[in-house]
Amino acid sequence: MIDEVICIVGPTASGKTGLSIELAKKINAQIISADSMQVYRGLDIATAKVTKEEMQGVKHHLIDIVDPDEKYSVADFKSMCYDKIDEIKNSGNNVIIVGGTGLYINAIVNEMNFDEESFDTKYRDELYKILEEKSADYLYDMLNKVDPESAKLIHKNNTKRVIRALEIYNNTKIKKSEHMKNEEERISKNQNKYSFKVFYIDYERQKLYERINQRVDLMVENGLIDEAKKIYDMNLNKYCTCMQAIGYKEFFDYFKGEKTLEECIENLKQETRRYAKRQITWFKNKLNTIKIDGNMSKEKQVKFIIDNL
Repeated sequence: MIDEVICIVGPTASGKTGLSIELAKKINAQIISADSMQVYRGLDIATAKVTKEEMQGVKHHLIDIVDPDEKYSVADFKSMCYDKIDEIKNSGNNVIIVGGTGLYINAIVNEMNFDEESFDTKYRDELYKILEEKSADYLYDMLNKVDPESAKLIHKNNTKRVIRALEIYNNTKIKKSEHMKNEEERISKNQNKYSFKVFYIDYERQKLYERINQRVDLMVENGLIDEAKKIYDMNLNKYCTCMQAIGYKEFFDYFKGEKTLEECIENLKQETRRYAKRQITWFKNKLNTIKIDGNMSKEKQVKFIIDNL
């Protein structure tokens, strides 16, 4: 059995799913998904969720485990993922964690601690009310007053992170920036139960963007519009985590008759490319990774991983 837990990461459309399955077949492994949207039932096409056929008999975990209106956090993932690693290792199989949600991977590899703060839902509701009645700028100014260091690192339009930083300060009276420094110090003093090897699929930017555009076109052919319409018709709270998934909200203006389908498809391609750019930045800055050339064949990528274990 391989000592390390293998992680395969990279931006959307970089081929993580196919590579992880080919590797799993070679090394007798089971796969844990580290994708914050694939946990939701019914969010299939937009999230590029692996199908039963694509799995080729390889067992997958942490996919389709909650309904769209349920809450699921990185703390939930961290707890479940560690349990699954134990379960898989104890069954005599190797473990591959695969996904593009950087925060999920970081939580496991660096044992980030997310569950020490209690959630004050009343305060969160107040913040969302401020966002609705005033503006994202007003909310951002609130953060800038209590934690300017965090404000420098968070874009004002990323209201979810702005609100989270305000919540942390409200709940603990500790700035998010200080909280992260304390967390990094805690990590450096603690040894993780498992050793992780993180492999990052690296593509030349323009090639990746071409793959993203092709993937969106294929998703549309495979029924993405109908799937987005189902989510739209569910009339979920727009702050539900699953509503942050790229591939649904981009079509809502089409369903309202405010934009053409072509405009929405082009917008989805643009938003997906932007998301990929953020993923690339995250994985390069937050994790110690081993680069895999995305242009190599799957067979060569599998061999490269095995040779580097």
